[in-house]
Amino acid sequence: MGDVNTEHFPGFSENHYQHGMHTLAWISLWLIVGLGVACGVFGFFWGLSN
Repeated sequence: MGDVNTEHFPGFSENHYQHGMHTLAWISLWLIVGLGVACGVFGFFWGLSN
């Protein structure tokens, strides 16, 4: 996947800004997924207890 980016976008081969945004995107993605799963599990057990 990295080879395709360097071929089509030589200016954006691997600069620090792109790498930081990519890391930030993955962190936010997994944070949202984790919160969604946590809320789902909490709602499931809360529904069972009531």
